[in-house]
Amino acid sequence: MKPSTARQRGARAKGRPDTADGVGREALLQAAIDELKHTTPEAVTLAGVAARAGVHPALIRYYFGNKGGLLQSVAQVLVEQGQEAARSKIESDAPIAEKLADRLRSMIELIQANPQFHRLVLDQVYGHTGSHSEDQPLSRITSRGLRMIIAMLHDSTGARVRPVDPRFLHMALIGLTEFFVPAKPLLQELFGADADIEDLKTRYIDFLGDLLLNGLLEPQANTTPPPPPRITPH
Repeated sequence: MKPSTARQRGARAKGRPDTADGVGREALLQAAIDELKHTTPEAVTLAGVAARAGVHPALIRYYFGNKGGLLQSVAQVLVEQGQEAARSKIESDAPIAEKLADRLRSMIELIQANPQFHRLVLDQVYGHTGSHSEDQPLSRITSRGLRMIIAMLHDSTGARVRPVDPRFLHMALIGLTEFFVPAKPLLQELFGADADIEDLKTRYIDFLGDLLLNGLLEPQANTTPPPPPRITPH
């Protein structure tokens, strides 16, 4: 082989292992996401992800350092993908009820597509807080999530939205949606073994929207007595 040919074929980032052409960081992240659809984070191995991507495990170590670095990157990607999927609707001029329903649905469907999502986020995002700088994954994700909540509360139709703390609402939406998917046995116990989960999901989203927008109490009838009639003196 001529030296010039060897240099051309070796044109790559320093230290990057020789591997299959066209396999980069994004492809490895997708391979890990696909692996986590069938395997718990604890059971995931670099060898398994590498085999799915068709590369040597050394390439994963080159990009992510170790399994922890890979899983942390996967968790961030999944959160950001979910936020991006909802962004256009949230930032639109749609009524708040429509924005809320879309956001609830997107959060539930993210977990449906990625059953290990909650555990990943707990371990790899919330579990790596350290400092509170803006460079931390939790800080970036939370900041973006809060901006979406504030945008959702803006209703261009003129509907009056009472003042609420967007930080609590952000937490509430996470809590209200994360249990729906793993709660399938409970749903079947409550609604029957042959219950249609997709139908229940739609009904649950409608229920949450009504609960959040209207609360539990029936609106009170106006009990203020009418003013007495005016008597015009003759």
